[in-house]
Amino acid sequence: MKIRERFSMVDLPVLIITAAIIGHDKYKAFHAGANDILQKPYHYSEFMARIQNLIMMKHTANQATRMEMAFLQSQIKPHFLYNVLNTIISLTHLDIEKAREVTEEFTNYLRMSFDFQNTSAISSFRHELSIINSYLSIEKTRFGNRLEVLFDIDEDIDFILPPLMIQPLVENAVLHGVSKKRGGGWIKLTAKKQSKNEYHIKVEDNGPGITPEKQIDLLSTDFDRSVGLKNINQRLKHFCGSELMISSTPDAGTSVSMLIHLAETTGSPKELKDTEQT
Repeated sequence: MKIRERFSMVDLPVLIITAAIIGHDKYKAFHAGANDILQKPYHYSEFMARIQNLIMMKHTANQATRMEMAFLQSQIKPHFLYNVLNTIISLTHLDIEKAREVTEEFTNYLRMSFDFQNTSAISSFRHELSIINSYLSIEKTRFGNRLEVLFDIDEDIDFILPPLMIQPLVENAVLHGVSKKRGGGWIKLTAKKQSKNEYHIKVEDNGPGITPEKQIDLLSTDFDRSVGLKNINQRLKHFCGSELMISSTPDAGTSVSMLIHLAETTGSPKELKDTEQT
């Protein structure tokens, strides 16, 4: 079944209605990717019951994905919380104004994180960029001159995307790229509009990089470097049919990029916000 190349059985449930009664035909249907089979003739009540079951399964799976996203986000908070609080405490003795600035960015970071986890499954690039800026502002206070942040973002660019698709990539670049180099390094966030409905996002660092052997496991659940990479890749594939593109060279750095392709009917971030409020 061609659609299974893009959508999993959970992402897009399929009910096949058939007059076939041969067991081998049913086997081929399930093997092709069908979730359920309803044989003719059937009662309307049974048809509706099968549909409701598939919708309920998809709803449950979506809730599980959002819970995983929230869990992955909460996973990275403990060490980050302690580090930020220690930074603020230290600054209160050295630079009270800077301490206020870090506290404000920290408040925004937490507020935006909780907001991501408790609203709809769709956000916007500008919304996520706000939490990225707060996160990087805090990390620059901690790392000082050891962390250089570069932006190459088209002016006024904005588009819808699932929440927490970019910030974890930026965090990976800081934690596993810059922080692993004795003298520090740089990370770069690029966001470009390639066509009317296509946007290219790339996060790079000049850290120690990843060996070719480990690159194979980057999107697995048990790879240490991955802060939500598997989750991000799954949602990216479901949202626009593309996947994360990862390139890394030992002792040179790592880049992770994605292509966001939006349908003509998707709507702008403002239109989406107006719709959600009605």
